[in-house]
Amino acid sequence: MYLNDRNTTPELLHYRALKKRMDLNFEDARNFKIYETGFSGECLYDNLFDEAGHDNLFIFRDVYLTAGKSGAQYDSIIIADDAITVNEIKNYSGEYYYKDGRLVKNNEVVPDNPFTQVDRAVGKLYRILRENRVSAEIKGKVVFPNDDFRLYSEDNSIWKNVVIRMDLKKYFRQFQDSYNTEQADRIITLIRKHVTLNPYFNGSSDVGKIRQGLYCGECGSFELDKGRFQLTCTKCGTIESNETHLLRAMSDHKYLFYNQPMTKRSLLELINNQMHTVTVLRALKKHCDVIENGRYTSYRFKYYDHDTAIKEARKTQRYKDKLGNLAE
Repeated sequence: MYLNDRNTTPELLHYRALKKRMDLNFEDARNFKIYETGFSGECLYDNLFDEAGHDNLFIFRDVYLTAGKSGAQYDSIIIADDAITVNEIKNYSGEYYYKDGRLVKNNEVVPDNPFTQVDRAVGKLYRILRENRVSAEIKGKVVFPNDDFRLYSEDNSIWKNVVIRMDLKKYFRQFQDSYNTEQADRIITLIRKHVTLNPYFNGSSDVGKIRQGLYCGECGSFELDKGRFQLTCTKCGTIESNETHLLRAMSDHKYLFYNQPMTKRSLLELINNQMHTVTVLRALKKHCDVIENGRYTSYRFKYYDHDTAIKEARKTQRYKDKLGNLAE
């Protein structure tokens, strides 16, 4: 049983929004690919786990846990038989070699050693348990879900810490006979108390370099014909309501300027004043928490991202969106 959702990471949402509004430089394009590939691998891992079944397990996905003054990121934490398994998921493809304690591809050392990462994550989790006088066995595995991944090594000790795609379903099935007790409930409660936002991501964009305005959610074109309550994409014909566009803009603002306040003025600037001030203010009050600080008012988007926002909005949305003929 999953104990939380695996949401698209803030880092990936930042680069997705950035890519819609500017040509990414080399570093940004590289980071975007890393986060996109990583998230795809985690979703593949979840799908394969679903096929094997996990109703008798407790699983945390994509959480950051604090331990002391630092912490660690966890792709998957499995609690079964009162033991804990940490899975570090790497969606690598191609040929890799493990030698001298390092992972190598094309004669270049992989900068973020996944075996070091999983060891560090296990160590942090042990510290959390120890400080709270909870005892449990913790195992760490590096999982490679991509069927195009191949690993070679003369160090036979490495294989006990690795799960590759061909063995993944078998690996998941080993948990099917597991059961949990009151100890598992204590571990779950303890982990939840230590979950926090990743403090190392503070994505910020230069508003002067990104393209301002509204864009089609289907093809990404900024060429839109504006009606009273809807906008029509001149490229693919998709029709989207004013509300849909503003929800997308608010989500973009959240991740383009992460941890920075959103104001009516900053949102209007992002959309290049393509909506009336009254329309924008109405949407902000409906879909955001209002934060008053004297004469200064800012807004916090109520939803995680645009996808979660639009699912909620469509329950009561008066003006419906329609996919254009060229986008079907």
